[in-house]
Amino acid sequence: MRVSGVLGLLLMGGLLFGGLGAYHWVMAASATKTSCWTPWDDDVDEKSWSATTFVWAGVQAKVLVCNGHFIQIIPDPNHKPPSPNFVTEAQGVRVLEKNTYVKGDLSEAGAWVTYIDPTTGKRSQVYAKIPHIWPKAGG
Repeated sequence: MRVSGVLGLLLMGGLLFGGLGAYHWVMAASATKTSCWTPWDDDVDEKSWSATTFVWAGVQAKVLVCNGHFIQIIPDPNHKPPSPNFVTEAQGVRVLEKNTYVKGDLSEAGAWVTYIDPTTGKRSQVYAKIPHIWPKAGG
């Protein structure tokens, strides 16, 4: 009885540890892995009337994208201070304002040019922002 009891106990212990090992393997295989990458994102808004009359706003930066969702902007370290790449250009129009911004948490960046439209005489604006391509995480 003692030998069979010990063997039974060893058999049950082996089954228990084997079962736990299999459970751990199944859980590890089914756990979602985060897939992240750092592609470029950019946006441009422009209006042109001729080769010498135009306004242009643009922003470009590498961004962190995980599971298909935008996480944050990765500033270009070559800029002092590090920031996305911006363009705010105008030629042949009356410019009222040219500006750029980066939110402190790196969740958004943008550039704009506010100008007087030479054909209508009305105030107008070109505006570009990122994230542009990917949806924001949680949104």
